[in-house]
Amino acid sequence: MTSRTRNRGRHPVDDRGEYAPAPRRRHSRLFVILAVVVSAVLVIGLIEVVLLDLFSSRGSDDLFLQPQIAVTPGSQEAEMRARLQENPDDVNAMLVLADLLANTGRASEAVQWYEKAVQARPDDVGLRVAFGRTLMQGGYRLDAEIQFKKAIELAPTNPEPIFFLGQLYQESDPPRESDARAQYERVIEVAPESVYAQRAKEQLDALDRAS
Repeated sequence: MTSRTRNRGRHPVDDRGEYAPAPRRRHSRLFVILAVVVSAVLVIGLIEVVLLDLFSSRGSDDLFLQPQIAVTPGSQEAEMRARLQENPDDVNAMLVLADLLANTGRASEAVQWYEKAVQARPDDVGLRVAFGRTLMQGGYRLDAEIQFKKAIELAPTNPEPIFFLGQLYQESDPPRESDARAQYERVIEVAPESVYAQRAKEQLDALDRAS
């Protein structure tokens, strides 16, 4: 048996009977491919971690919500004032401007426009309620009470002005608890299924706990 036969299945030998180095090209290629695949997996994993961290830090909605266009108070205020210059009797512009001023902490300015709007629409219950709430916000509590009472006079079964009159009494200094209770109970009586009735019950419970 020759040396070539004896070494079959083992390392190849050359013509001189000496061991020849095994081919390594195929193994090198496989190693390179494996290294590339592993690197790609690591990179993808790193990107996923970064995206998840960004997603959690910004909130789940921020990445996907469409950009929303917000109304700029300054531009809207300028628009309403321009409308009123062209038409001083534009009640709708008065109301928008008054609401805008009230919602940006300028209750005293808002009151002036509510007064003009009320003069133009004296029987508007919703307007008087909005006016009364702005007066409350500005600390004009007696004037607010007048507006709420006038709204109740115009619409005795409307629970909204009744509720806010009760709230006015409850927040008085000192609190007028008995008057507040009377208004809250009246809300429940005139509109038992309304949202204001539910809120009135909550306020009554709060008064009971405080007493």
